[in-house]
Amino acid sequence: MNRWMSVVVLLCAATGCSSGSADRAADPSSPEPASEALTVGTVAGEWRCVTPNAEFVRLTVTSKSSEAGVLAARLTYSGVYWEGSGRIESGSFVANMTIPGVGGTGVLVARTGEGRTLRVEMRPTSSTTSSATTTELTFVRES
Repeated sequence: MNRWMSVVVLLCAATGCSSGSADRAADPSSPEPASEALTVGTVAGEWRCVTPNAEFVRLTVTSKSSEAGVLAARLTYSGVYWEGSGRIESGSFVANMTIPGVGGTGVLVARTGEGRTLRVEMRPTSSTTSSATTTELTFVRES
């Protein structure tokens, strides 16, 4: 269990230095990146992270055949993963995520970004991950 939490903390720390909404909040004149409407076809698939210090992070989003309009997601880093499911709401893919075997929970929010990228925020919500901050990652579709 310590290894799992260490990797989760490492992932959060590695991406915590990336620029994101905190930089935009500090400079309100900076424009919000252009985005397109998010659809199941836009978000479904295999994604690889291009955020510095988080190159080995992967995101997989698939349609859940058991529930109409529900997508399954898995955010993986070095064998440790968050998994869950959610829907497209107000232009974002929002999924409730858990770390199997550890019990950490969080919310994944994905939006389209510039140049056919996917901007993802992972917000821990459980007491086991509450000390972690929101992690912001940028993904490109895996070829």
